[in-house]
Amino acid sequence: MTNYSIISNVNYLLEPIDGVDFDESVKNNIKGQAYFLRALAYFDLVQYFGSVPLHLTPVKTMEETALPLSEVDAVYEQIIKDAKLAIELLPEKSKQELGRATSGAARTLLGNVYIARKNWNEAEKVLKEVTGYDLWDNYADAFEPANKNGIESIFEVQFKEGNEGYASNFFYVFLPQPITAEEVSAITGIKENSYIVEGYNIPTPDIIAAYEQGDERKDASIGWLTASGNPYPYIKKYCHAHALTNNTNDNWPVYRYSEVLLFLAEALNEQDKTDEALPYLNKVRNRVGLDDSQATGKEAVRKAILQERRVELAFENKRWLDLTRSGEVETVMKAYGERVKSNPSAYYFPAGYSVAPNSYTDIRILFPLPASEAALSPYF
Repeated sequence: MTNYSIISNVNYLLEPIDGVDFDESVKNNIKGQAYFLRALAYFDLVQYFGSVPLHLTPVKTMEETALPLSEVDAVYEQIIKDAKLAIELLPEKSKQELGRATSGAARTLLGNVYIARKNWNEAEKVLKEVTGYDLWDNYADAFEPANKNGIESIFEVQFKEGNEGYASNFFYVFLPQPITAEEVSAITGIKENSYIVEGYNIPTPDIIAAYEQGDERKDASIGWLTASGNPYPYIKKYCHAHALTNNTNDNWPVYRYSEVLLFLAEALNEQDKTDEALPYLNKVRNRVGLDDSQATGKEAVRKAILQERRVELAFENKRWLDLTRSGEVETVMKAYGERVKSNPSAYYFPAGYSVAPNSYTDIRILFPLPASEAALSPYF
């Protein structure tokens, strides 16, 4: 698992670092980045798997590789501890090397953790300390490679186009399939000499319909292409100029300032401070050409915030976690399954094909532990 590779690297870095004599400010910066990354990795794991082994020291023997599952509360306690240490040690964005974790990123992560734990008051306090950021006037600018780590960026995974092995390719992975190289060339503008497509993330009719009339995010996020002679939507927000197939310069957004605003709106609304919440929600809406939200009352504003997150953060891997923490995942996914089964062609299935009849009937919130990992552990 990539998350445990991150955790392992952090543990190996942290164990000896205090015994090495070098510039204290540089040391604190390195340690802060390490604590941030470990907190982020465990936050990812606990949200998707629940109880997981909690490794906090380097694994140096075969016996140390397997640990019992830690309780969810214990994992969250460690995440919060690491995030707080990162806040103390990391510089603000204006003083940090671009692309590296900052105190603002650590505060955003901690605020996200408090949101997940429904600790609204603590979320409000820490998120109001995320300063020095703003929104791009144009939504699409937040994803332009030329604007990497810009005013709206709080933390993003760094990629670099070229032959050094640091390029991204998720634009290609997300394309519909089957699709020819020539059809891809029509939207990339380059000659696609060879092409491998996965087709993992095609915009559904539901997300397309979720945008309000006049929402500038729709055209910035979703485009249309021809695949095997048929029209399909594709994720446009990661489609930017590049020179080689499967070799792009796009970073992956983890946290943007617009999400901090929506987190604040949510934290305030859940504390019955609805009037204070709405300006944060409306700042996100106004940026993309929409009027202020007309929602009134705690429940209506809660729904409006969740809806705003859906379109503002579309294709940034936020939706599933939003549905699970809001308690709506089963209702939403079962209804989605019924729509697919009743009209599979609308969801891009070829004639005569659909999902299995029992699909979307048993919605599991957490992933099972990987069988390959379980087989190696005496604890599970």
